[in-house]
Order: sequence, then C-alpha cells, then structure tokens
Amino acid sequence: MLNKKFVLIAALALLSAGCNPLVKSIPGGVIKSVNGGADWQFANTVSNPEKTSLSVLSFSKMGFDPNNRQTLFAGSYTDGLFKSEDSGDTWKKILSKISVYDFAVNPQDPQIIYAAGIYADHGRVLKTIDGGASWNQVYNEESAANPVRVVVLNPDNPNQIIIGTASGSAVKSADAGNTWQLIKDFTDRVNGLFWRSGNIYILLRNQGLLMAPGFGGSFSQITTSLNKTYDFSRLAYTTPNPISFFNQVYVDATTPDLIYMTTDKGLYKTTDGGKSWFLQNLPIKPDQADGRAIAISKSSSNIVYTSVGATIYKSLDGGVNWQTEGVNIGGFINYILIDPELPQIVYAGVYNTQ
Repeated sequence: MLNKKFVLIAALALLSAGCNPLVKSIPGGVIKSVNGGADWQFANTVSNPEKTSLSVLSFSKMGFDPNNRQTLFAGSYTDGLFKSEDSGDTWKKILSKISVYDFAVNPQDPQIIYAAGIYADHGRVLKTIDGGASWNQVYNEESAANPVRVVVLNPDNPNQIIIGTASGSAVKSADAGNTWQLIKDFTDRVNGLFWRSGNIYILLRNQGLLMAPGFGGSFSQITTSLNKTYDFSRLAYTTPNPISFFNQVYVDATTPDLIYMTTDKGLYKTTDGGKSWFLQNLPIKPDQADGRAIAISKSSSNIVYTSVGATIYKSLDGGVNWQTEGVNIGGFINYILIDPELPQIVYAGVYNTQ
C-alpha cells in the first residue's frame, strides 16, 4: 500500500526546498535498492579527479556489462556516459560532452559500445572498441536539433544496428556502423527499439508500437486498439480514453508475446503479442497516470517494476497486485534496471527537474 507518511514528508521537503533559498535542492542521479525496492539509497559517487556527483544529472538509460553484472553503464542527457565496476558504489565518466539518449553494449564483446545522442546541435552515434578509452563517430545526422534517441544491436549479429531519431527516422547499418541505410521515416519521435526473436519492435511517441520481421522489413501496427483515432462523422474519438503519448516499452526476452508499455494513460500489458491490451491497476489517480520506466526481471517475468513521477511500483505477480514506494528525489524516475541474477537488487535513473 502507498506509504502516505513518506509521500507527505517528501512533498513537504520538495515544497520547502522550492521556497527556501537556504535549503539545498533534493538530489537525483542514480538510486539503488538491495531489498527489492523497500528502501532506496543514492549511488552518485564519481571517482574521476574532479570528484563531482551524479546527483544533478538527468539519466536516460542504465545497463549491465553482459559478462559482469557488477559492471554498469549509465547514460546522461546532460553529461555523457558513466561506468561503474563495483555495482554502483563509484562511477567514472567514459564519454564527455555528448548528451547521451541511449547506448548499446555488444553482447559478444562488451568493449564495443555505441552511444547515441546529440552534440553541437546534431544527432550522432559514437563507438568505442576499447571500453570507452577512445571514441569515434560512426553516424552524423544532417538535420539540426534532431537527436539520435535510440540504438539497438541484433543480439545474434551485433554488426547489425538500428537507430531512431527524434524526427522519426529509423536507420540501419549492416557493417557495425560503417555505412547506413534509411529503413523508414515515421515522422514521429522514436521512443524505443527492441530486437526480439528475429523481430524489430519500434515505439513511436504518438503512433504506438510497431513490429517488423528481420532486419527492418515491413512494419505492422500492434497497438491499434489503443491509438488515438478521431471519427469526424461523430465528432468524437473512437477509442475510449485514447493514449496520446507512448513513453517506454519492454518486450520480454524469453516470451516476446509478453509486452509492457508505459503511456500518459498508465501502464498497459499484452500477453498475446498485441492482439489485446489491458490497463494495469496501479494505485494512482487517473490524472496522475503518466508512466515512465518499465522493467521486468530476467529471473521471473512476474517481477515487474514501473514508475510514475517519483513513485516506484513493484509487482510480484505479473501486475495483479502492486507495492508502492515514494522516493525523495528532485525529479522523476526515468529508468529502472533489475539485477539479472539477484532481482532484489534494483537501480534507477532520475530525470532531474530542479
């Protein structure tokens, strides 16, 4: 159940911090739980010579080294890419200047990493083959103010890459980023990409979730029943409570028919690959349903974490029941990462709004 006392204290702290210039801002950055989300601690220590903190940064994504769960990566919209080799106790910056919207680690060689984002007003993809010691640009978006928002590698052939931009272009490379080819321009912001069981899933901010077989073939819409469709003859939307914004998506690695999506109308789930979708009964008010992060445990698909604002929700039964924990942070939870072997260890990245 919702911890009302905790949330009230957090709200009062936010109010006092906003009104009193003598009170320091509530930090954000990276938080960590070692007891299944019951308690959260900040994990913001940076070991670089400047001895800065992650607490003032906004984070886009977190991920593990595929060969070592104690090694983590965290991408920041505001300050590059960070790496921890001690389960988040300390971090070091391995990429500067570029605003990192997403990154992908080669599952066959974790020294190879792709970082996607924007630098000098142009969307770019950078690549390292030595674990971040040096980087080279492999993609430069010609149009200005158009970040590369997502990057994904084929887990069976990591030389195959697909990226998505803010303007809606999906672009692929078959040779590890040496050459690129346009798949399709969706004219809608790309919010997510997944490669599962030989299929590509792409989440568009307004149009929803689409799927294509192979290396970017013909895409089909799998959220038709949720999309916002207007019937001009009736002067009304044909879908009850239509979704305006699709935020994040998770496609299960072992059962790709199991998909969760966060939207401005709450958390949705399908177990049949999108033929039917069901709104999950999170303990939230309808006008506060703008979901963000979504993560499923690799050890059990029944363990689900999601977030709305600064509140983290956890289910142990696939979304039937939910536990709630408010976190005292200066923003909202934007990304959640579950330890692949010990699901009681969970990390979250904060988008800092202060």
